[in-house]
Amino acid sequence: MVIIKLSSINIFSKKMKVCYILTLPVLLQAAAALAQPDTINAVNNKLLTGNLKEGTTVYLVYTTDSTFARTSTGDIWERTTTFNTTNNQPTVEFGWKWYHNDTLQRKITNICNRQTLAPLFHKGVFKTGTIAYDFKDSFMVPSDTVQNNAAIKRTKVPLPIPVISWEQDLETYPLLPIKKVGQIFDIAFYDPNEKEPSYHRYEVIGKEYLPLNSDTKIKCWLLKIQYQPGSWAIFWLTEKSKELVKMKEYFKGRYWFKVKLY
Repeated sequence: MVIIKLSSINIFSKKMKVCYILTLPVLLQAAAALAQPDTINAVNNKLLTGNLKEGTTVYLVYTTDSTFARTSTGDIWERTTTFNTTNNQPTVEFGWKWYHNDTLQRKITNICNRQTLAPLFHKGVFKTGTIAYDFKDSFMVPSDTVQNNAAIKRTKVPLPIPVISWEQDLETYPLLPIKKVGQIFDIAFYDPNEKEPSYHRYEVIGKEYLPLNSDTKIKCWLLKIQYQPGSWAIFWLTEKSKELVKMKEYFKGRYWFKVKLY
């Protein structure tokens, strides 16, 4: 007959629990470190561009202080997506109108390859003037087909990586191949005002229900970018269609919100 003391089992179990509790955070950190980022650019066809849809989306954009006590006057962003054909190639035109106090502050037009989102043409109309660029042969070049182009004397910018326009980010996030929490994407977003292109890291940090009103809530993926220490943005993308319904950004003690209007 073998006699086993229950006290020994209890002690062993407690030790195992302590070991498990101490080890779990280490394992989670190791798993995060081993997560391989997906590189997203305009040549590797990882974006689900077949999910692009024509139409217009409107966002309310406003800022608050860190206590949410003081809120700025809301601006309106009108974003349009239109399918076209350029030089016998299928293209997509992204339009962005920014209204402040009922006045159009800026109007941005980006024409891209519809399959890859590689930029072909960019035009920005501001109160201070117009800037326009063509994208060809791995360079961003001041366009000579736009009258009064304020950028015409600027030097061309080399693009050593296949960029995607950062100004159409709200339309690009729904095309990411998001499947699970913990996914990391290095996206070749590029703004025409930048001196050189680079990859920007985004991470799927969770899922949660976002209340739309007292009766309705919707399950969303949470996509985050850490611009720098103390500066970040989180995007709420609906679980199935990945439609962008909200953004919350923090910078220097203030929050910036974008909320889709229905």
